[in-house]
Amino acid sequence: IPAIVLMENAGRQVVAALEARYDDLAQRRVAVLCGCGNNGGDGFVVARTLQQRDILASVFLVGEVVNVKDEARRNLEVLGQLGMTVVEIRDEQAWELHYSEISDYDIIVDALLGTGVRVPLVGLLQTLVADINVSNIPVVSVDLPTGVSADSHDIVGEVMKASLTVTMAAPKIPLILPPAESQAGDLVVADIGIPQEVIDNIEPPKIDLLTRDNILELINPRHDDAHKGDFGHVLIVAGSSGKSGAASLAGIGSIRSGAGLVTVASPKSCQGIIAAAAPDYMTESLDETPEGLVDFAALEAVLRMENDVIAVGPGLGIGPSVSAFIHGLLERVGTPIILDADALNAFVGDVDRLHGRDGLDVVITPHPGEMARLLGTTVDDVQANRVEIARQFAMTHHLHVVLKGYRT
Repeated sequence: IPAIVLMENAGRQVVAALEARYDDLAQRRVAVLCGCGNNGGDGFVVARTLQQRDILASVFLVGEVVNVKDEARRNLEVLGQLGMTVVEIRDEQAWELHYSEISDYDIIVDALLGTGVRVPLVGLLQTLVADINVSNIPVVSVDLPTGVSADSHDIVGEVMKASLTVTMAAPKIPLILPPAESQAGDLVVADIGIPQEVIDNIEPPKIDLLTRDNILELINPRHDDAHKGDFGHVLIVAGSSGKSGAASLAGIGSIRSGAGLVTVASPKSCQGIIAAAAPDYMTESLDETPEGLVDFAALEAVLRMENDVIAVGPGLGIGPSVSAFIHGLLERVGTPIILDADALNAFVGDVDRLHGRDGLDVVITPHPGEMARLLGTTVDDVQANRVEIARQFAMTHHLHVVLKGYRT
């Protein structure tokens, strides 16, 4: 698809988003701030399309006309052919001169940099963004708010605060992960004509954003003649003395998630408490240590229990017997297994033993603290690099990582 076509589609999609957001767009004045690159080219299309629809739009080029190249240059020339004025803002002095004028507009379209940010803003752009951020004028950013890097969800330096971001083809990492997400406002993902198969076949590693619609596609409809045996049997190994609630909650959660059958296996001193907490699941008692923790001797019994998937860890506690049990279970289990909470703590300091194997799906579900303990790092480091840390751990250990938190 020619770049000029993608640029045209992008600009028109931004206008469509403006029209959807502002019922009275025809009565509003729009200032379109453009850079010299392709993002600015999108902005030129926005301005032209607005003008063609009798909406007052003014173009401010942050830079010099001579630096506008290729497809963006062609769209800039079209503005001239239509008689639209393009105001150049070459330096901070020029910005000071025009800022009061721009402050009278009702909407600002940010088409300055898009995905072209590699270093923090300085000079003119830094001043411009800071001034707009305190102006209270709604900002609609094209692809990414100016100052946000496409490669990181961190915020470094001054960043445009948008009320709406129209991003092209697919969401970018900083638009879905904090803290950069907070700068994007509402998000519209615009179709600019890139075939879905092209997006689907992007070279790995890649990220898929799970949405409500995606979840609905995964939930199979339940037929009128269905029964509990049609929806899987979850075995949960959880609980210890003083932590029976974790096992009960895991059992209830499995039922509510749609499992047909759920069995909660726990140290025998906890079984009665867990059974009394809810009538929805079955219970099994396991050999335990004098401290009320699951004993390694319980492993054979667990391996004989019927299940389609095993979840292990909530409230199990920490101790040599628990670690030995978890290590043995992971080595011998034949059904998919989910390791959570204390099942993960069993691998702290011995993380090389935590791995999947051919023919077995292993899923770990750490919160940031548990992930930090596994890696021997800090929670702050995990939170600052959530995507890369989860991805690298999954690839290195041949398993699935569900790193919990906001935007799990």
